[in-house]
This record gives sequence, structure tokens and C-alpha cells, in this order.
Amino acid sequence: MSVIGSVSAGVQGALLLARGRPDGLNLVESDRVAAIRSFWAIPLSLPAVVCLKLLDWLATGIPSNVPLALGRYLLLFVVGWLLFVWISYYLAGMLNKQSQWPRFIAVWSYCSIVENILVALGGLPGALGAPSIVTQVVELVTFGWALWLEWYSIRLSLQVGALTAMVLLAVDIGIGVITAVTGALFG
Repeated sequence: MSVIGSVSAGVQGALLLARGRPDGLNLVESDRVAAIRSFWAIPLSLPAVVCLKLLDWLATGIPSNVPLALGRYLLLFVVGWLLFVWISYYLAGMLNKQSQWPRFIAVWSYCSIVENILVALGGLPGALGAPSIVTQVVELVTFGWALWLEWYSIRLSLQVGALTAMVLLAVDIGIGVITAVTGALFG
């Protein structure tokens, strides 16, 4: 399959998984090439990631040096992404799931596109001046949906139990928190 076909199938698979359809997993190939191609999800996630940062700046104030601040934020986004890939490779080995890891990382990458879009959409009502109750409900629903999608895709792609999927999700969240704190300290 071509790169475009592989990435397109991966995104379609993630959209099916986001609707709770486990057959979305079948659209993602399971070899190392698929895992490598899934890194196209990084640039495909950037519009939503930039939108998240812009929404944050609307709430907290625009920094004096926008290009530097945005560049640092995007660099930490990529570092966090790659750090989870690296750590999950070793965790998959500890779980005796090495053979499922390439599909797992591909599914995780494509689902990350959907997750970033969900979280960005959750922040829009607040930016548009919606009442705080609407803003909070929408943020809670979209963030919860994004967390559920990652947990669900981990369970399916690695064929692990609910608790193991929760631990891997916590590792990913932990990496996100560490990169966010790092960005705040050096921002």
C-alpha cells in the first residue's frame, strides 16, 4: 500500500475507533512500515495542536515573542510524541507484546489526530463566549472522549486488559504533563 493509502486507512480506522467500532483496527496495517508511516500523524495533528495553543493564549494572554513560544510548544509536542513511542516500545516488550507494537503505535498515532481535534473542539465554546456551564460540559465531554479513545485503542491494538491499558494511558498523560511543565518553566 502507498504512503497516502496507508495514512488514509489509518485515519479512517481511528475515526471508526472513535465511534466505538473495533473494526477500525483492521484498517491499520501491523508491520514496522505501518508504524513508520503513522508518523505522518504528527503534521496532521499540528492544526489542532496550534489551535489548542491559540485558545490557551486567548485565555491567558498572548506572549511577547509568539514565534519563539509557538516553536518551543511544537518542539515539546514532537518530543513528547517520540518519547511515548520510545517508552511504549520497551513497555510492550515487558508485556510480551512486541509483535503487536507496530500496529499499536500506528493506531495510537492516528487516534492522536482525532484526540487533538476533540480537545481543540472542546475549547471553542469558551473562546466564542459561551456560558461557563456549556464550556465546561463540552470540555469535559470532548476530553473524556479523547481519553476513552486512547484507552480503547490501546486495549484493542495490544490485546491487553483494562488496567494495563490504563497504565499505558497514564504514561502518555505523564509525558504530556512533564513536557507542559518543562514548557512553562522555560517559557
